[in-house]
Amino acid sequence: MAPGSSVKIAIIGAGSIGSRHAQILRDSRHEVVVVSRQAGAGKYEKVSVALKHEKFEYVVVASKTSQHLDDLRQLSASKFSGTVLIEKPILINFKKFPRNNFEFAAVGYNLRFHPAIAWLRDTLPQVGYISSANLYIGQYLPTWRKNDKYQNSSSATTASGGGVLRDLSHELDLAQYLFGDWTHLTSTGGKFSNLEIETDDTFSILMQTKLCPALSIQLNYLDRIKQRVITINGDKGSIRIDLFSGLSQFNERTQVFDVGSDHTYLAEHKAMFAKDPKTICSIAEALNVVKTIEAIEIASSKRKWIKK
Repeated sequence: MAPGSSVKIAIIGAGSIGSRHAQILRDSRHEVVVVSRQAGAGKYEKVSVALKHEKFEYVVVASKTSQHLDDLRQLSASKFSGTVLIEKPILINFKKFPRNNFEFAAVGYNLRFHPAIAWLRDTLPQVGYISSANLYIGQYLPTWRKNDKYQNSSSATTASGGGVLRDLSHELDLAQYLFGDWTHLTSTGGKFSNLEIETDDTFSILMQTKLCPALSIQLNYLDRIKQRVITINGDKGSIRIDLFSGLSQFNERTQVFDVGSDHTYLAEHKAMFAKDPKTICSIAEALNVVKTIEAIEIASSKRKWIKK
């Protein structure tokens, strides 16, 4: 799969994220075939059927999280040997990843490709010993998908893999990407609003990691002031980045990264085409996020600290 050449790609899933991947890749002049369980939404209803009729170099698994495992098993059973990108989170609950012949596979935590995150990673050593950090994401669920009722979205139902811990798991991935794996954690969360959903809409998490003794993460579907912010304090300074505005600060130094809405997705696909593991989230890292989610849920339900 040579970078810059046209690639034949299967997109599994015709929802909002699948449609976004399809449009981005078509705009990049790739041949895209949509596979969807929803009748009439794609050229094929099953990836196993699509693979019998067409040869793909690249597959993007962008179905509901609850359907990922079945789609991956179909790819494996069909002996697909190309490149696979799986949308986040990789699975609803932790399970062994299916044995496969994939040449290269990774998971779509595309915020790793935000230039402010790259800048943060480069700048982080300058803060010295890290004492604390906070990752915050808040966005009002009814405004997420303009053409769909939020009550009918995958975010609204547990069976589809909804809820803030899974929908907004970028922050859990960034926590491990920036500060290493956690050693202890506790949390509180649940459905605290009047949104017409059955899933959790709020979670607050406190953890200790290899590089940060006091790391807090806050996730919610409720913030009418859309925010995605990371703040870090060390003995030589502080960092704050706003992933929506691109504003990045280290002490008095300020820089703004002007990022288009598709920038991180394009960079992610470029890494997949190049089979470059440097920034992209690995299968092992993505499965660790799922384990972290399960630990957070246990900590909240039992009102206790969890030790890894």
